[in-house]
Parts: sequence; structure tokens; C-alpha cells
Amino acid sequence: MELKIYRRAAEVSRFSKVVQEQGDSEREVLGFLPRCVYSEAAAQGKLFVATIHMAGQENYAGHLLFGGRFPHLRVFQLYTLPQFRGRQIGRMLIDALASEAESQYCISISARVAADLHANEFWERMGFKTIRTEKGGVTTGRQINVRRRDLESPTLFSVPEIARGTAHQAHSRVEQPIYALDVNVFLDVIKDRPRGEYAGRLLTASLSGMLRLFVAREFINELTRATKDESVDPVVQLAMTLPQFTPVPDLFLSNLREELGRIIFPTRLNAGQLRVRDHSDLIHLATMIYHAASGFVTSDDSILSKQTELRAKYGIEVIGPVELAEIYLPRQWTPTQLTAQSTDGASIDVRDLTEARRADVESFLLSCSVERPQVTLATSPGQSACPRHRVVVSIKDEIIGFAAWDAARGPQSSSEAWLTVDPINPMGELACDMLLDAMFRDTCMSRPARLLLDGQHTSRESLEYAKEHGFRTPLKLNSSSILEKFCIGRIITRLNWEELRLQMANSFGLALPTTPPVYTGPDTNIMIDENKGTEEAIQLREFEARFGPVIMMLPGRPVIVVPIQRAYADLLLSTARQHSLFPPPEASVLGEKLYLSSPRTLSVIAAGAVIFFYESIGTDNGRGAIIATAQVTRTAVKETATLDSGTTRRGVLTSEEVSSVSANDRTGLTFFNQLMRLENPIALARLRALGCADGANFVTARQIDEIAALSIIEEGKPSVRLS
Repeated sequence: MELKIYRRAAEVSRFSKVVQEQGDSEREVLGFLPRCVYSEAAAQGKLFVATIHMAGQENYAGHLLFGGRFPHLRVFQLYTLPQFRGRQIGRMLIDALASEAESQYCISISARVAADLHANEFWERMGFKTIRTEKGGVTTGRQINVRRRDLESPTLFSVPEIARGTAHQAHSRVEQPIYALDVNVFLDVIKDRPRGEYAGRLLTASLSGMLRLFVAREFINELTRATKDESVDPVVQLAMTLPQFTPVPDLFLSNLREELGRIIFPTRLNAGQLRVRDHSDLIHLATMIYHAASGFVTSDDSILSKQTELRAKYGIEVIGPVELAEIYLPRQWTPTQLTAQSTDGASIDVRDLTEARRADVESFLLSCSVERPQVTLATSPGQSACPRHRVVVSIKDEIIGFAAWDAARGPQSSSEAWLTVDPINPMGELACDMLLDAMFRDTCMSRPARLLLDGQHTSRESLEYAKEHGFRTPLKLNSSSILEKFCIGRIITRLNWEELRLQMANSFGLALPTTPPVYTGPDTNIMIDENKGTEEAIQLREFEARFGPVIMMLPGRPVIVVPIQRAYADLLLSTARQHSLFPPPEASVLGEKLYLSSPRTLSVIAAGAVIFFYESIGTDNGRGAIIATAQVTRTAVKETATLDSGTTRRGVLTSEEVSSVSANDRTGLTFFNQLMRLENPIALARLRALGCADGANFVTARQIDEIAALSIIEEGKPSVRLS
């Protein structure tokens, strides 16, 4: 009696009918699947069939039907005929799948098993551990055990997960995305082309375990065709060490190549003039679609130009190496080197920690009751693929605050953060304001990011400061000691709302409404789902604190343009084109700032409005352009004579200076935060073309419409960059 396992599509397809019949007859155990699923699975190589030879005849004995998204396979059906049970057929089918999966560099296999079935014992013996239990369908009322078996799939571009000694990293690992690599990106590195730097950063990110890079067999074929002797060509030899996708079944490949050709090369396809390189490109794409990779990395403009169509039809991402490198391994942060002067004349210094000063910072942290292991971890520089940003605040050369955070890497990465301020120093709140602002802006420079702060190793005072700046206890982490903060780092409009929704869902598992709500004031509710069906209404002001730096340009939200002289803009908005020899006032490094104006302007400016700052040409060679934007937190009118340093410290004029220059007995106060500077200031001529300016040229505050505001945002490219 001979037992045989068939895997290849051409061999399995002849059994698809009997497999379908057995599946239908055992619906109670196997679950219902449409009939077409069996034939399609057979054609795609996702159906294994076991047979037994008896009396000169080959008999169907059982089958294994699987699917899932590469690199995580999922078993849909495992079945053995009753008369052949006890012969280890189920084990052999699972072993065959595990062997096949590991040869394809898959990471895991999962299965859903009803909790009341004796089959759970079999799955346990096969190494499938229960990772969670879910409710089954309403008709059965069953509990379902979700089981998973992790595979050993060694690759050049994967490394073991390194355990970290912090509480919030004890939960399950984040699955690494799989990207298919095009030949041109590989050659960018080998031949040191202009884009080689970005391709090299992708390889570094892959070696560091942030993502996984695979190639199709056609990748090797392309390189082989270009060499005389592949056995001695070092480029080919190196390429052959890269993890490879398994070949695509012929039937699937031929159909998909035709479809892809009509999208990418329609003219040459219709003329029958596809080049060898075109055929290779189509095979690359078909391979990644078949294996459900996260994306295809290419420098080919003809493919990149079809991103939208390919995403819509196949749900795949085509991305250039430059864009992907900036997501996973962006350039080093802009060094933090800020100086200011407090209201009492003391010098404030905010800058990156140097190794020469590391011992001083360690002593400071120990004096604040931070445990030695955490001191060592927080002050460590990290490693090249994931450096740790470390920033110190000093006043009169005395350290009063320290923060550190890991560089944000990858679309789903979280940055671990540390924050300590001197709990008894009266300037502690100021230090915390500056440190958190630097932290938030740095982590979301390239894309939205998440920060995690461990409350067990953070002082009570620092935690309270963190909560005031948007940190919250997360719903999704099983630890009450962790605080979480999301940083979006951009202006959100109705034009990019859907893009934000996808980013938030894919990166953080947060669901926003399908359309932006209409603005009704600072308390406008934004519905957000943080826990799979549990919606929460967050007021706009809280949303911007919790996800800031961010400005939500909701439909109907008022937009105001206000004038500001260059001298004041340089100090308040830090938009100076060159550094001053003298330190700016304290307000320049604070998150919330103060704009002073005539009380009449407050008839236009209101809490919740989006505000654009127009730098007047004036007598000090201003740019005559909109240079920055922010959102108004609160407004007030005060008697000029009653202004004190506690009020004016967030502005650039002292109370005495306000009194000397003011022509009114009263002064209008506009407090704002979420400041973003325009990378491309919008000049007066362009503002006139947009209908924002008239002959008055912004001599006072004025409201503009949403269409003009959207144009300013689109063209001005607001940035959270610190300098």
C-alpha cells in the first residue's frame, strides 16, 4: 500500500471534483465553501491531495486546502476519509505544507478550529498553538480556536526579533511586510547610480528586520541574460543569494500577464511589440500579485505611472525606492539646536546630547529617581538602523530636562520614548513643553508615527505634563502603565482625508469616519474607532492635541490671514532666513504662542480658526508672502496697562513694550499652536490670483474662503520641521 501526496497544479486538478464532493458532504466539520474555490485552489497550487494505492488502483484519501496572504498561510480544510484515518495522512499533509511554506520563506501557518472538536488535539500535536478564541457564526454558536504555527524560514534579509526589557514590548511581534524587488533597484546599488543611496537604505532596513525583500525567479533570469558566464559573474552570484518567490503556475501567469500588459504597455501589446524587458516586468508584477506581497519596488516610470490602476484592480502598491526608503529608514533627524532667553533673562539651551555630556545627564536622571537600567537604556545612542534621539534642556548650564525617543521606522512602527524633568525646578513645565514639541515634530517628519511612554519609569510630574500634551492610556495595550501619543504631522483637508483614513487604519488600527465632519466649532465631534467596533466621539480640540502636530481643515472651518512684521515673525515663528547673533525670547521654543493685535481683529479671529501668517514687506525687507500656519486655541481682550509677564511670555513683546507701541488702551490676544512653516512661501502676486488679497495687502486680519486656503496648503507645503 503506497501513500502519495500531490502538490503540483497539473496533478491535483484531476482530483478537484472529488475534493469538492467530500467538502460538501462534511460541511458541519469543514465549513461551507463555494464549488469554484476547489478548482481555483487546484489551479493556483493551493490544494494538496493524498492518495493510497490499493489493489492496483489509486484512491483519494484526503486533502489539504489552504490560502492566506504571503508570508502568512492559512489552512481552510484538512480532511481524511474515515477508512484511511490512523495512517498519519493529516500529519503528512501538514508536514508537506510546512515544508513548502518554509521553502517559500513564509513565516506562519494558521487554522481556525471549532473549540468543541476533538481535532484540537491533533492541531496541538502538530505545533499549532491557540493564540486567541473568537465567536463563531450565529447559526452554530460555536467558539473558534484560532491556532498558529510559526515556521523557521531563514533568509538573508530577516533577523530574529531582539527582546527588549520594557513592559509594552511583551505582546506579539509585528509582522514584517514583504516587498518584491525590481532588477533596476538592485543595480542602483551595485552600479552606484544616483538612486543607489536610497536602494542601499532599503537593504539596510531589510537586514535590520524592518521589512523583507524578495525577488522573482525572473529577476535572476534578467541578470543572467546580460552576462556571458553566470557562474563567475559576482552580480549574478550575489543576486542568487536573495530570497526568491516560488514560480507562478503557468495558467495563472499567462492570464495575469495579458491583463497587466493591457494596463502598463497597451500600445506595444496591441502592436505585438513587447520587448524582452517588458515581459520581465509583467512576470515580476504577476509574481508579487500571486504571492500577495505588500508592494513592488521599482524605478521604472512606466510602472510607477500606473500606481492608481494597479492598486484599484489588484490591491497592490507600486512604490519607488526613494519613497519606501524614507518610510523605513529616513535620513537622520534635523539636529536640535535651539537657544532662547527666558523672561527673567536666563539662557535656555535645547540641544542633542553629546557623549561628552552623557555622564552629566546620567547623574541628573539618577537624581530624579530614574532606575539605573532605564538611565542606561534612555541615554544609549541606539544603533545605525534605529538611532535614538536624545535631547537635553539646560537653563544657565544646569540640566532641568531630558527626553529620548527611538527614530520612527516603518509605517507601523512605534517609537519608545523617555521623558524626565526636574520635579522641583520652577522651569520644569517649560522644559517639558520644549522637549515634547521637539519629540512630536521629529517622529512625524516623514509620516504619521506613534509614541509610547512607559509610566513605570517616568516621574509623576513628567506624566502629568505628557497627558497635557496629548498622551493617553491606549485601549489596545494590556498595560495600564503605558501612555500613547499619535503624531500625524500634516494638515488634513477633504482632499487628503481618504489617504489619512487608510494611513491611520493600516498603521495604527484606528478607524476614522468615511467623510470629514462639518466644522461647528472647537467642540466639533470626530468619531474614531479604536477598539474594533467601539466608537468614541473626540472633540476637535482634543483630537488635535492627541494627534498633533496636526491641523484639521474641516469643511466650514474659518481661515484667517493675519499680518506680521518680519522682525516679529523671525522671533515668534522661527522663520528667519538666517540665524540671529542674539537668542530669541522664550516664546520661540514654546508649543503655544501669542499673537498681539488690535482688539478689532478679534471680530474676525475666533478660537478654532486656522490662521495664516503673512510676512509684510514693510521697512525691514519682509517677504510679502504667507510663511506659516497654525490653529487658534483661544482669544481674549485685555487692558494694555494690566498685561503682565505671565501673559506675554508666549509672545515676543514684553508688557512694557506692548504699552509703548500700542495706540489702544486694550490689546487683542490670540493664542495659537500646531505651528507649521511653509516650505514654499506664497507670495502676494499668487495670493491675489487666488482672490485672497486686494489693494489693502493684508494690513489687518481678513478671512479667506476654503478653496483659496486649500490652494495655499497645496502649494505652500506646510512642514513640522523644527528649522
